[in-house]
Amino acid sequence: MKNIVELIKRFYVFLFYLVLQGIALAMLFNNTNYHKAEFIRTSTDWVGGIYSKRANFAQYIKLNDINDELALEIAELRNERPESFEVQRFGIDSLIDSTLNQRYYYRQAKVVNATANKEKNYVTLDRGWEGGIQPDMGVIANGGIVGVVRSVSQHYSIVMPVLHADFKASVKLKKSGYYGSLIWGGGNPGVADLIDIPVTAPVAVGDSIVTTGFSTYYPAGIMVGLVEEVQQANTDTYLLKVRLSVDFRKLSYVMVIQDIRKNELDSLNAQMEQMDAATGNR
Repeated sequence: MKNIVELIKRFYVFLFYLVLQGIALAMLFNNTNYHKAEFIRTSTDWVGGIYSKRANFAQYIKLNDINDELALEIAELRNERPESFEVQRFGIDSLIDSTLNQRYYYRQAKVVNATANKEKNYVTLDRGWEGGIQPDMGVIANGGIVGVVRSVSQHYSIVMPVLHADFKASVKLKKSGYYGSLIWGGGNPGVADLIDIPVTAPVAVGDSIVTTGFSTYYPAGIMVGLVEEVQQANTDTYLLKVRLSVDFRKLSYVMVIQDIRKNELDSLNAQMEQMDAATGNR
């Protein structure tokens, strides 16, 4: 007890300063909305950061190694699947010779942030340009499409998912081959719209929707979802409600697709656009 009293005597000025500082801060936060809001935000970030680190540590101890290994194995297996390769043809007027060259390469990444309840949602991945990710790469999960990479930093990348007002992908009815555009009309994160399917196309509830392979985002045949409802948009086309195969509220690991021929195709398309512009697109 004597030691405590001596300690107080020695540092009473500093202790008194701390008390006054605490009172001043309490009055500031209670009487000023801006400072109060900033204090709440900062304290929330601080506490949230502690919880996040604790959760990440527990996840690392229990599951991180297992999940990372499984995701890597899945990516490696997909790299070896037939749809990752294409036949390179040589010869004139006939197939004289051919080789099988890899067209697509898959890299696994972990989802570190995602939204699914906004008009324009985004997904953040823990892999950036240092990990081989570039803008305009397609992203899939559990065999279904997730979206397209839009922004990349050294260690992270941002994906525009199907659940975004500006998203559009070329997809088709698996049975008949009729193709159209997949868009998201907002609201339900489990359902998207398939437009521009002609009314002459045979379609029924339960039909599978897959990617066409027309873009450099995805190979052909990647699962999109199942037809849930058939509506007639106008006299010429259907509006199909598609139950998406990916649950965006449970995203954990994804695979990012690199089209090895992308630069060649982009260059060719740019040449055609220049020719069209020079000739007035006659």
